[in-house]
Amino acid sequence: MFQVLKHLWAMLLDNRGQIPSSVTDNYDALLSSTLRNYQPKLKDNVTKGNKVLAWLDSKGRFRKVSGGHQIAEPLMHAQNNTADIYRGYGLLDTTPQDGITTAFFDWSQLAVSITISRLEERQNSGKAKILDLLQAKTMQAEVSVKELLNNCLVAGKISAATASIQITARTGRLDSGASGPLPIGHIIDFTANRSVTVGNINGGTYSFWRNQSTSSGASSFVTLKNEMNQTYDNCSKGTSGSPDLLIGDQVAWEQYWLALQNNERYIKNDKSTVDVLGGTDALAFRSAAFIWDEVVPDPETPYNPVDAIGTQSASTIYFLNADAMSFVTDSATDFITTDFVRPENQDAKVAQVMWMGALTVNNRRKLGVMGGISRSITS
Repeated sequence: MFQVLKHLWAMLLDNRGQIPSSVTDNYDALLSSTLRNYQPKLKDNVTKGNKVLAWLDSKGRFRKVSGGHQIAEPLMHAQNNTADIYRGYGLLDTTPQDGITTAFFDWSQLAVSITISRLEERQNSGKAKILDLLQAKTMQAEVSVKELLNNCLVAGKISAATASIQITARTGRLDSGASGPLPIGHIIDFTANRSVTVGNINGGTYSFWRNQSTSSGASSFVTLKNEMNQTYDNCSKGTSGSPDLLIGDQVAWEQYWLALQNNERYIKNDKSTVDVLGGTDALAFRSAAFIWDEVVPDPETPYNPVDAIGTQSASTIYFLNADAMSFVTDSATDFITTDFVRPENQDAKVAQVMWMGALTVNNRRKLGVMGGISRSITS
C-alpha cells in the first residue's frame, strides 16, 4: 500500500511540474505564430512607409537574391566598337570587345526586437489581452524600422573632409557604411569625380561611373527651373530613359511649388502616383514626380550629429531613375520574424524582425543631384 501511495505521489509531482512548462510553451508558440502571420503586412507597411522604396516597388525594381557573399550588378561601361556598316563581301570587324563589368555591393542587415516581460504578461493576462499587447509592440517595431530604413537610405551623405559615408545620428550608427544600406547621398555624390567607391568601382578613377551634379546659382524661380531642366537633361542622355523621381528637402519642394503657382495644371494629381508615394503631394516635373523628405541632407554642410543631419545652409534635390537602381533583399531574410525565446538572464521573451539587403545601382550616369540651392528664392 505504501508503495502504491508513493507511486501516485510521484506521478502527481511530475504532472504538476509539467503543467507550467506546457502552458508556457503553448503561450510562446501562440505569440510566435501570431507574429509570423503578421509578417506580410509588416513588410508591406514598411515598404509603403518609405517613399523611395514605394516608388522602386511600383517600378518593379524589387529583387530577391538567395544569399551569396555579395550582391552582383552586371553593367556595361563601353559600347561594342565592332558595330559598323558593310556591303557584300566587306570585311567584318571581329575584334574581341570588353566593356562589360560587374559592381558588387555588400549586404546590410537591420533588426528590431519585440520584447514582452513577465510583468507585462501578467498585467495583460488572457489570450485576447496578450495578443493586443503583441499587436501594439509590433506596431511600435514597425514604426521604428520604417524610420531606421528611411534614414539609412535618405539621410546619409559623404563627409567632405574624409570621403567616408555618414549615416544620420537617428540610426545610432555614425560613419557606418558597412552597417546600413548605401544612402542616396553616397550613390549620388555632389562631388561627382571624387575618389569614392560605389559597388567596388571608384568613380574618381572611372569616368563612366560618375553621376551628374549641378551646383546651383539660382536667385529666381526662372533660373531655378532652368537648372533643374539642365540636371534632368544631363541625366537623360543615352539609353535607359530619364529621371522619374525627384526627392528634395522641404524648402526646395516649397520653392518649386511657389514657382508653379501660376501654372497649377502642373500639379501631379495622378491617383496611382499619389497612392504609391504614401498619399503624399507629388508635384510633376516633366515626366517625374517631385516629393520631399525631412531628412534629405545638404551635402555641402559639415556633418553635425547633434541635430542628426546638420544645419542646412542650402537646399538639395536628387534626380532618381528607377531603371538605374534596385532594392535587393535576401530571399530568406525579408523582414522575417523569429520565434519568441527566453534569455537566460531576463524574465522576458524576445523575438526579432530581421532584414538583409542593399540599395544597388547599375548606371550612376543616369542619376543626378542639384545642390547649393538658395533657401530664400521668392520670385
